[in-house]
Amino acid sequence: MTVDVPLILAVAGDPGGANALAPVIERLRSDSRVSVRALAYRQAGKLWRQRGLACEDLSEDIFMGAVSSFFKQKHPSLLLTGTSANGVDLEKQFVAQARHMRVPSVAVLDFWTNYALRFADADGLLSFLPDRIAVMDEQARSEMLAAGFESARIVVTGQPAFDDLRHWREGFSEARRAEVRTMLGLKQNQLFVLFASQPLSSLYGTDPFHPHYQGYHEEPVLDMLVKALEQIARKNEVEVVLVIRPHPREKVEAFTKRWGSSLPISVYTDGESCDLVMAADLVVGMTTVLLVEACYLGCLTVSLQPELRFPDSLPTNRLGLSRAVYTTQQIAPVIEEMLLDEMTRKAARARLAHLAVDTDATRRVVDLAYEMIGFPQV
Repeated sequence: MTVDVPLILAVAGDPGGANALAPVIERLRSDSRVSVRALAYRQAGKLWRQRGLACEDLSEDIFMGAVSSFFKQKHPSLLLTGTSANGVDLEKQFVAQARHMRVPSVAVLDFWTNYALRFADADGLLSFLPDRIAVMDEQARSEMLAAGFESARIVVTGQPAFDDLRHWREGFSEARRAEVRTMLGLKQNQLFVLFASQPLSSLYGTDPFHPHYQGYHEEPVLDMLVKALEQIARKNEVEVVLVIRPHPREKVEAFTKRWGSSLPISVYTDGESCDLVMAADLVVGMTTVLLVEACYLGCLTVSLQPELRFPDSLPTNRLGLSRAVYTTQQIAPVIEEMLLDEMTRKAARARLAHLAVDTDATRRVVDLAYEMIGFPQV
């Protein structure tokens, strides 16, 4: 006689949520006592398949009736979701249906911003709250409580996507660094700056009069960085190469414009981001999660947020692990110092040397999932 095992539905759309859920799905699928069906839309499908995770594509036009039918046909024991904020937000439909069908639900948070937006309806009400929200740390928990979330829903688990960073940090050799730089076409004497981009203009707009405008977005920040690196190269008679790493939500075509720059600039989408970060002499970005990962990997990191209008959301800036720049005038001086001043670089490395990397977040989320379905923990 065949015994049905509990079915867990996993749903994600945005890259952050997909990356946070990926190791959880892998761990759950290694346990024959449960079954996991992964449903993806937008960038999640590509990211999961790159990791070898089988998944099904969700249409962005899926309607509540179809979601309801899916639940009635498959009888899931648990809903596990990311927390997309992409304007489609299919996770919300699944959370609403899970609540209606009395199926327990867990959402895994992946970053320290847009807490309410991830669970709110069109009126800003927290109408799509799952039973539990797995969050990265106590900072996220405190900020969510201040935003009106109930304490009982929030569980501090850590960020599952960070679990492998210790492996990357300890396993990255000088030989591998040389390989990556050769792959990028870099010469031995060239300084390699990596720009970790993200589509802030699509999230918060470009209109300075809009209430959610951050004070900057990726296009002017990248232009400012290019000009700063040109100035630094001329002043110090050094060769600097800029490599742009687009965010998974960005199109490569957005970076094909010509800056009319003497600075060698390339866009690189292949390979592992961790390899690029650890091969760079300096990692620069705005508030992308890749900057947090860079710090955990022991890499020197600068966050450019010129004329920022809101509290800084990047936790590594608050902890002094990455260097924050909040004015346009300070971009060139700070980049120059972080790139060329050996005393500054040594001090920054020392702050990162003993930064603890959590490796148990995936296990904690899996344990939470089992708890929610009343299933024995492994």
